[in-house]
Amino acid sequence: MESLDVYLNDRKVGRLDDENGSLSFTYDAGYLSSGVREPLSHALALRPEPYSHRDVEPVLSNLLPDDIIRTRLGDILQIPRENTFAFLKAIGGDCAGAVSFFPSGHLPAADVGGAFRELSDEEAGNILDNLEKRPLDIGEEGFRISGAGAQDKLIACVKDGRVVLPLNGTPSTHIIKTEMRSYPGSVENEWYAMKLASACGLSAAESDIVVIGGKRRFVSTRYDRALADGRVTRLHQEDFCQMLGIDPKRKYEALGGPGIAASFRLLGELAVSAADRLEFIDRLIFNFLVGDGDAHGKNFSVLYLDGVATLAPMYDVMSTAVYPDVGRRMAMKIDGEYAFKWITIGKFTRMAAKVGVSEKMMLREIAKVSRRVRREAPLVARRCQRKWPSMVYPEIEAGIASRLGQLSEEVA
Repeated sequence: MESLDVYLNDRKVGRLDDENGSLSFTYDAGYLSSGVREPLSHALALRPEPYSHRDVEPVLSNLLPDDIIRTRLGDILQIPRENTFAFLKAIGGDCAGAVSFFPSGHLPAADVGGAFRELSDEEAGNILDNLEKRPLDIGEEGFRISGAGAQDKLIACVKDGRVVLPLNGTPSTHIIKTEMRSYPGSVENEWYAMKLASACGLSAAESDIVVIGGKRRFVSTRYDRALADGRVTRLHQEDFCQMLGIDPKRKYEALGGPGIAASFRLLGELAVSAADRLEFIDRLIFNFLVGDGDAHGKNFSVLYLDGVATLAPMYDVMSTAVYPDVGRRMAMKIDGEYAFKWITIGKFTRMAAKVGVSEKMMLREIAKVSRRVRREAPLVARRCQRKWPSMVYPEIEAGIASRLGQLSEEVA
């Protein structure tokens, strides 16, 4: 049997055991008796009894990259795609949120001051250009970082425009993406969508475009990190699939992932504020208008701040609708409908009724978000065009105008 110590920040919360491919997780007795009431996951309530493989595997699998990237990582590390324990042993030193995994007796690097390696611009560019061959820059000595999601990315630190690799479990602070080969303009697309979300009053992670290795890269500041007294600390967070114990392969509602009703029930269980539930509704409307067909259960998360669950800022937002081969459908259906072109204000109000939101409130939020998007979309596009010119902005604007038209007659 192999074991890994499981940490939330610098505090050991339990032990993960692997016996012939069967996982179990047991909370640390000292952690349970300490009076701390923060579980490893909403799906794994505090208790002395071990959790079985069936309970643990989907929660932990959501901390790892999605299937395609995990398979490529496995080829490099010689780990079968389904061996979650081996992946966490190899790259679990810095996961989403505050979770990290270390061999027994190994202290997280944060406890001993952290460890870094600064990259030259050329080195950083080469790493980013070769993520498809070497996902997450795997193979760098001491680099044990896991990044959930389907897109190739480098999870690191960016200081004054230079990329720094955190080593041995030192907390990372930024997520860096390069243009996706099959989706031209993806860097500018995501940057515009995130800036538009902020301009419309939605909470969104800070982001920018930075030239690294001679190419534009999308750089997002991690919202699950905080800086205090010169020290970076992790903030505990979970995405919706993780909290519901849903395998990341099923993150889309059509594949069995969470839909809007399940998401609302989860927010109720977490006792998030009324303002956060309203924000969730506004994000659904915004995602429709901007044409984001990838807003699945792994692209919604909560942060646990002082034991209180709050809706995490928006992230991984872009207009997939400008890529017609992949972007014709939403990830979560609105009143039974996935296709953007068939979604109407009536579908939104009927969807709202099913989750306990009144028609009056839904119409008010549609009017509010539509008004803001209509006003801000061209302004943000002009600002983006001046700083980082791209043909993708007018394409996104055209799609927004079309979808506003699907709602405008009934909203006006």
